[in-house]
Amino acid sequence: MAAASPAPGAGPDTAQLLAWKPFLARAVVSAVFGLMTIFWREPSTLVLSVVGGLYLLLTGAAYLWTHRMQHWGPRAKLLTDVGGGLLLGAGIASLVFIDDRSFAFAGAVALVVAGGAELVRGSAVRGHAAARDLITVGTIGLVTGAILPFVDGLGAHALLGVTGGGALLTAVVLGIAALSYRHDSALSAPSASGALGEPDPVN
Repeated sequence: MAAASPAPGAGPDTAQLLAWKPFLARAVVSAVFGLMTIFWREPSTLVLSVVGGLYLLLTGAAYLWTHRMQHWGPRAKLLTDVGGGLLLGAGIASLVFIDDRSFAFAGAVALVVAGGAELVRGSAVRGHAAARDLITVGTIGLVTGAILPFVDGLGAHALLGVTGGGALLTAVVLGIAALSYRHDSALSAPSASGALGEPDPVN
């Protein structure tokens, strides 16, 4: 059952704040990949396929973890399941087919669909604490995927640069969000437990 929406004027539900866990996982994966694309000066097609494929695989797993948590509710669930599945599929395709074009087009389709699905879900769950973050990272993924086919002819370095740039932006957004929600959930837990254990006042 989905978590109930908070009452007007109340803070976000504690269950909603648990989004910090998959958000942090995605932020770490994106940050590591993004930094690798900066410091790896002359990547080969093999590096692109292996490093990029692993990034898409791990991102797909964390993406599905994010969107299969119950507090989002059923809205746009099918879209995000498809998006996560495509990220996993693109990662496998990149690892199997050692080719710039395979990474460019498989990654483009996966990132566009997954980003679009996340954008739709963020718009559909406006009352959720993390709705704005979903809209932001969804837009980043969609734009990153849309650019990839246009830099296919420029080689592995350009493909990694575009994908890594989107990954770093995603890492910043989700990293800040994860730390913020982690802090809020830590504050909410003692308050909730204290409220449950507090005896009713005697008139």
